[in-house]
Amino acid sequence: MRIYATANQKGGVGKTVDTINLGAALAEQGRRVLELDWDPQGHLTEAVGARPADPGGPSLARALLGQWSGELSELVQPVGENLYVIPTSDEMFLLEPQMYGRSGREYLLSRFLDTLKDVFDDIVIDCPPSLGALNDNALVATRQRPPGDEVQGKIVIPVQAEDSSIRALRLFLRQVSTLQDALGIQLDIAGLVVNLYDSRKGRITTSTLEAFQAHPLGVLAVFKDLKEVREAWRLQTTVFSYAPDSEIAAGFRALAARLDPDLTPVAAP
Repeated sequence: MRIYATANQKGGVGKTVDTINLGAALAEQGRRVLELDWDPQGHLTEAVGARPADPGGPSLARALLGQWSGELSELVQPVGENLYVIPTSDEMFLLEPQMYGRSGREYLLSRFLDTLKDVFDDIVIDCPPSLGALNDNALVATRQRPPGDEVQGKIVIPVQAEDSSIRALRLFLRQVSTLQDALGIQLDIAGLVVNLYDSRKGRITTSTLEAFQAHPLGVLAVFKDLKEVREAWRLQTTVFSYAPDSEIAAGFRALAARLDPDLTPVAAP
């Protein structure tokens, strides 16, 4: 099982769009994919048309805190062929402060996700725009495991071609470094995904893209600001369901192949 954390402490950089459509690209390959709405704001839950967990009912937040135990089917909702989601809940807003008093709090999410290795092939986490315990948990879930371990992970960092994204990237990488040093773990950053790119915005945009491309992490994909993304979002579906032969769908197929070279290339319908 592969775990991908789509993470950046800056909001509005396209984390949710990348999570939804990377998951859909993997599901198109016949893999069983779980998308996890780890952001209390719940944008992913809304964008795929899932139902938020009922207050006081089965929810991931309550499961992690030991306040609920039950069947996985009570947490997971199907949203497409081979594609599933664990939606947000009101308890997510209270989860982070409750984590701080827990021993091994950075591993709460990881321990839960590791139990799903016989159920899902891939898990894609839509992380919150923060540097707190929720983000720490998502990053730890992707940590490098011993060779041959059934669970492996990678971090994907969405950015935009603007100066504020460069500053935010520095802060995020500092968080990664601090977490590695504090816990004695190694985190694998796959690279950057540049979203909403429009060269017509001028030199600041093009030069920022050049800076990202020259960065040691490298750029995995560049996605333009295309209407198919916004239209699919409004219809609460993926670009694969809405516009499977579009440029953006082809881009996410290529991104999935870069992240997992073992995948068989899939041609557009």
